Amino acid sequence: MKSVKGQALVEFVIIIPIFFIILFSAIDLGNIIYKKYQMENDLDYVVDLYRQNKTSEINVYVNKQGLILKTEKIEETVKISLEKTVKINTPGMNIIINNPYKIVVDRVVYDE
Repeated sequence: MKSVKGQALVEFVIIIPIFFIILFSAIDLGNIIYKKYQMENDLDYVVDLYRQNKTSEINVYVNKQGLILKTEKIEETVKISLEKTVKINTPGMNIIINNPYKIVVDRVVYDE
């Protein structure tokens, strides 16, 4: 009977680190998805300000949110991009995705 209890303990000790890596990886990926969702909302607001020609408010908002704003003129349109880096906390995840992970969202707007 003692060998069975010892075997269960050894199996538990072997499995628990793998379980925690999977758990923390899921948390990190959820964080990335949530930040991207937030940035999409931020981009909606920035595009709205751009259409109203409020460049000073755009700069204040972008700095307050800790974002990097890039604009690129393409013929009659403007490509507005927001960037942000997210730190990955799970050990080993930097092998799969870069640490820090860069999130980029962009939108092309007709320039009037």
